[in-house]
Amino acid sequence: MSNLIALTLVAFISISLIGFALDRPVLMSYVTSNSMNPTLEVGDMFFINPISKGDVGQIIVFKMNGHWTVHRVYAKVSGGYITKGDNNVATDQQNSFAKPVNESDIAGTVITLNGKPIRIPKIGIYIEEISRRVANLYLALTLLAVGSVLLTGNKKKNRRKRKLIIKYKTLYSSISAITIAVLILAIMSSWGQIGFSYASTLAGGQRDGWYLPNSEFEKTIEIKNNWIYPAVYVLDPIGTRLKLNKTSLTLAGRSLESVSMRVRVPSKTMVYSENIKIYAYPLLLPSNFIVSMASITPYLPLIAFSTEFALLFAIIYFATGSGNETVFVVRRRFL
Repeated sequence: MSNLIALTLVAFISISLIGFALDRPVLMSYVTSNSMNPTLEVGDMFFINPISKGDVGQIIVFKMNGHWTVHRVYAKVSGGYITKGDNNVATDQQNSFAKPVNESDIAGTVITLNGKPIRIPKIGIYIEEISRRVANLYLALTLLAVGSVLLTGNKKKNRRKRKLIIKYKTLYSSISAITIAVLILAIMSSWGQIGFSYASTLAGGQRDGWYLPNSEFEKTIEIKNNWIYPAVYVLDPIGTRLKLNKTSLTLAGRSLESVSMRVRVPSKTMVYSENIKIYAYPLLLPSNFIVSMASITPYLPLIAFSTEFALLFAIIYFATGSGNETVFVVRRRFL
């Protein structure tokens, strides 16, 4: 029994790695939006039949606009499939830029039992968190490996040497580089975006999220600082239909603030989506300076932070008066 469980775990891990490498769901995936409520909710893991391409009424996993989506087949047309989320007010193809889903873009159908998807509730939320942390760990290890090569690449190789001598300068440089890399990765991992959908329809007001064409409505979002230290948040709305009352704010640790906006509803009746990119930075420099740099490119404050910490580590190094002392020696047998 224990061997079977171990084999199953290995199989699932292998499948996950294959899916990650191919950027394609393989045998299982999880939900990241509310578009299929209550059939599938955010965080629900579901299972995929990769052989089936689906039919009307079935739930399929497909790629649209560069993102993997799980929606139900609403109709079949000559160009492919018309799809719709159970919780959406219109089909995905009502947008004039969206085309019918081709079979080549379908990863498979969701496996059901008595018409209901087989799902494991909420496990996807934990998978998302673990995946993000593992990805950061892999990147940190890669940076460590590259840094080690750069630090030792200028030294002559001597296969007769049986000792690897680690100098304080090399060790300090490596630790400093890793610390800066982890800091930058931690900052970038907090970046994300907030999105919402609404419908431009002549039945505006009859349902939540329905608005009359050419009208405007107000919406409020909350920005929360989950860090224990102050942070600067830069908000970048995608498109021209949103107007925020503020595009940057500074929050104390473990605090939140509401940001209001006005949304201009287009004249064409269809479903629209709006997204706001959120960039978070620790308050390591004056907030106005961080916001100014981020307005040029969101990566510019990261360069400033890296420079700031590199100078700090350099000052500590020279202040301690440490030189080129040997820290420890590793004996090598097979070199």
